Amino acid sequence: MKKLTLLFATALIASCGSEPTTTVTTSDGKSVELTQNGQNEATVKAEDGTTATFSTGAAAAKDLPLGISAYPGAAVTANISGNRPDGKGGAMVTMTTSDAPDKVTTFYKAEAAKRGMTTKSQETAVGNMASFSAENDAGEKLVATATPGGDGKTQVMLVIETK
Repeated sequence: MKKLTLLFATALIASCGSEPTTTVTTSDGKSVELTQNGQNEATVKAEDGTTATFSTGAAAAKDLPLGISAYPGAAVTANISGNRPDGKGGAMVTMTTSDAPDKVTTFYKAEAAKRGMTTKSQETAVGNMASFSAENDAGEKLVATATPGGDGKTQVMLVIETK
């Protein structure tokens, strides 16, 4: 986790500079390439082909795995996505909306069903927090959690796993 945090921080710093690509050598002698596109997005690529992309703002809502959509009308705050050379990957997306948590999870339950996923768990807890998870036959997963925030907005987190 420390290495991921360090890479994330380095990627954010690199995305602010004037150089579009920077190569960083880790303490164990391996290199990672950091590329920023000037539009709130930075990509880290390891020697083995593993990639991770960190994006904020409008860029964060594009190209979510499995064709999953950002919640309609939500403000997407961040997206961290990654892919390994073997094709496995996924994303974690955060956003805010003025809709109730159960409305958000109902939307994502329908999104999952459209993709042939079966609901594995669904829960509404104290304080109206709502969550659910779904999986398809290939083992791809979607987890959606929606929690009321102190500002009257619902905080949404999606975790998408691809195979």
